[in-house]
Amino acid sequence: MKPPKVYIETTVLKFSATQLPRLQPKSQKINWGGCVHDITVHDFIDLNPNDFIKNPELKAEADLLPELAEAGKRGQVKYVIQMETLFESWGLPKMDSATGKFYGAPYETVDAPIKYGRVISGGLHDAKDMQFEFLANIQSKRFVELQKMTGAYQGNRGLNRNQLFDAFQLWCAEHNACDYFLTLDFKLIEVLRKNRKLQLQVEVVRPSEFLEVVTGST
Repeated sequence: MKPPKVYIETTVLKFSATQLPRLQPKSQKINWGGCVHDITVHDFIDLNPNDFIKNPELKAEADLLPELAEAGKRGQVKYVIQMETLFESWGLPKMDSATGKFYGAPYETVDAPIKYGRVISGGLHDAKDMQFEFLANIQSKRFVELQKMTGAYQGNRGLNRNQLFDAFQLWCAEHNACDYFLTLDFKLIEVLRKNRKLQLQVEVVRPSEFLEVVTGST
């Protein structure tokens, strides 16, 4: 039996960055020339941003990611990602984790539904703006449908950047015949599940839901 093919959405990469090397300041007293002085010194620490997540539901989901990464290392899951998702993760803060991307789980870089080549940075243009302009100009019936499903298409108000990118990632997942689309974006999941008329070709799941699939197959 083939392992399920799973598209890794940007939030998976974001919440997998849990070992950030940092310098932590602290006060220390020293005796210099017969006088006691307060000075600031720094300790090397590993900072886990997930420790500061205020939403307990989100934190619980994020805490399951190492287990899902291990499933990929054991060959129980085939994780895939497209280059635009990787590029999106480059612009996120606090991604310099010693754990690597998705805790070092193997993943395959897959093609987009269209053939293209573009410059992702350089000159006087913001890379995020360039990505938005590129995606907004793609003319594809299925991509437009997915934009409406995610809420990216907002009529006269134009396109919402984050939801436009969600639509593109879903399009990539469908194009590559993925079984699941793994995300910690609760709002996206809610929007997609609220409309029963949606005809997605991939199942959108949070970590706890996909973990049930993995454990159920062993």
